[in-house]
Amino acid sequence: MEEEFAALSDNQTWDLVPRPPKANVVTGKWIFKHKFHADGSLERYKARWVLRGFTQQPGVDYDETFSPVVKPATVRTVITLAHSRDWPIHQLDVKNAFLHGTLSETVYCSQPAGFVDPALPEHVCKLNKSLYGLKQAPRAWYRDSLTCFLSTDSGIHTSQV
Repeated sequence: MEEEFAALSDNQTWDLVPRPPKANVVTGKWIFKHKFHADGSLERYKARWVLRGFTQQPGVDYDETFSPVVKPATVRTVITLAHSRDWPIHQLDVKNAFLHGTLSETVYCSQPAGFVDPALPEHVCKLNKSLYGLKQAPRAWYRDSLTCFLSTDSGIHTSQV
């Protein structure tokens, strides 16, 4: 949990602010997962602070949520084609991927359980970056991170969302 909270803090994911009157404050919860090595042995325990996006209100906490998604059949076809023509295949893994998307909407969430600021316990988090569970998180990440990478580093150009 400390590692995840440090990543959230280092990324300046939110600012603590007094709770605005009548603001919708999205709650969150810690999700725990076991990560394993390829041989099946335990690598580490992983914790992630996830927001309950189902409590978001359309037009208040989010507007658009669409993000391009590739179908598994398309992935299999491309991998088969690359293999048959001896093309190189590269993998991209982004640690804390959704934490890199900047929000255009104003979203408030509760402070993470176990990490409530003792000096400001009644304050809420005004999000600067997206978090897992938000309805607009995939779109924000695609718009800010993946689109930027594809258009600048790889020479592949995509249309803006």
